[in-house]
Amino acid sequence: MKRVAPSHQEGSESANIDVNSMLLFYEVVNAGSINQASAALRTPKATISRRLRRLEQHVGAVLLKRGSQKLSMTSSGEVLYQHCEKLLTEAEGARAAVAEMQTQLSGQVKVATAFGLGRWINPALASFALEYPSIELVVDETHRWVDVSEEPYDIVIHLGTIRNEGLPVRRFGELARGLYASPKYLSGRTVPRTPADLLTHSCIVLNQQLDGGLWRLREPGRARDALIKPHARVSDIVIAHELATAGVGVAILPHAICRRDVMDGKLVQLLSTWRIPPLIPAATYLERRYLPIRIRALLDLIALQFNEDPL
Repeated sequence: MKRVAPSHQEGSESANIDVNSMLLFYEVVNAGSINQASAALRTPKATISRRLRRLEQHVGAVLLKRGSQKLSMTSSGEVLYQHCEKLLTEAEGARAAVAEMQTQLSGQVKVATAFGLGRWINPALASFALEYPSIELVVDETHRWVDVSEEPYDIVIHLGTIRNEGLPVRRFGELARGLYASPKYLSGRTVPRTPADLLTHSCIVLNQQLDGGLWRLREPGRARDALIKPHARVSDIVIAHELATAGVGVAILPHAICRRDVMDGKLVQLLSTWRIPPLIPAATYLERRYLPIRIRALLDLIALQFNEDPL
């Protein structure tokens, strides 16, 4: 007679043992009877009996002796009971470890931040590192969009549109912007009086500004907007600021990083009445409800830094 091999379904049943049924078995043994377990767990006796029989099928052994007076374990049941105890101990240890990570100011915090925010972010990071020496701080600067739900960061600081609307967001105010150029660049040139005049000037633009339509300008007498042809196209506010200061051309920059240069005569604000939408620095993180204390502490320090420094 040909021997029939076990089916795939039978193998998968024995491999995928129901851990909840194991814990039910553990509770039944501790209760001393199915009746008492049913009352304590508020679960029908028939449901408990059915799940225990299924568990015995999965392990391939009788686990309980169901006498008329009391319930007792077989030798196989005693082995499983010991493993259930270990399982619960490990589960409690895991719960305690995770709870400690949520409440203790230790461990690691990984941050990704957009370029150009060092004026605010770096002092906050320094304060955080000094105040919490037990925390390892890992910081990356980047030009690209980083989704905190897909990459191994705890906090991501953005400038511009938040592309994943499902993430918790903490905004830090607004960075007002203006048009700036150096006296060196303006020497011998006609100072722009309207935004359309910029079409004849050397412009330093950020890729995000082009994507946002900031450099699409309406020429007098034209029905359609014209897009300026940039002299320099960069991905970093800091680079745009340095090029403008060096006299390369005009740039749209946050007032906050130009204030000192205006006072020192290195930059001049142009078209002060031109309304340019502000930048909105914001942090995304993974979960608002279960936010670890160390993550909240860093977010609070960053917010404090933006509040103390005029935007």
